Amino acid sequence: MENFCEITFCQQIGSNKRHNQDALFNGEAVFQYKLKTAEKRLENRPHFIVGVADGISNSNRPEKASKLAMQLLSQMESISRQTIYDLQSSLSAELAEDYFGSATTFVAAEIDQITRKAKILSVGDSRAYLIDAQGNWQKITQDHSILSELLADFSDKKEEDFATIYGGVSSCLVADYSEFQNKIFYQEIEIQQGESLLLCSDGLTDSLSAEMREKIWKQYDNDKSRLTVCRKLIAKQGFYDDLSVVIIIHFVI
Repeated sequence: MENFCEITFCQQIGSNKRHNQDALFNGEAVFQYKLKTAEKRLENRPHFIVGVADGISNSNRPEKASKLAMQLLSQMESISRQTIYDLQSSLSAELAEDYFGSATTFVAAEIDQITRKAKILSVGDSRAYLIDAQGNWQKITQDHSILSELLADFSDKKEEDFATIYGGVSSCLVADYSEFQNKIFYQEIEIQQGESLLLCSDGLTDSLSAEMREKIWKQYDNDKSRLTVCRKLIAKQGFYDDLSVVIIIHFVI
């Protein structure tokens, strides 16, 4: 038997933006531009890493931080909680002199195709989801945002009950010479046959409701078509953010 993963990925620049503030690493290359279509590749290495970073829009040249975070990730053999401290140090060393305060979220997954296990690491509000064979989404990561903290305090409330001003991140990577002292999410999960792992910036989850995303996944039978539909629906909106998505699904033949 041979193990391999199908990796599907896409990006879209937000409306009225000169630069894509997102960056993604698909396990092979770093991307930071508008992909005209969703693309896919096959991965047969037993062990690999993918990731997404979303530059904080009100920081100094956020596209610099997100791209560098993914470039650094592409050089790593493994990830752990220590990875965040290393990234913070590297961003400060390489960016702080010219782009002080450049900041980004970060979410990455280290996949082991033999054990079907994944390490999930994140800072900020970029997310990881586990999607089952029926198209049901389960959020893995915990957002580091003011809104997430409010929801934890008011369990009877939903995201739409709060004003959008509370959407700002409460933890992120920043090129400012300081040591990382904020929140980190880290978890190891097992991926069952038929399940897929999705990493994304908030350009996906803020623009399409959970109900709409699950409807798309159940209506279409492949990830490339699903992401194409997502991109088109988001682009029809008057204002939309940058979008980056990476999906990994495991096969055995």
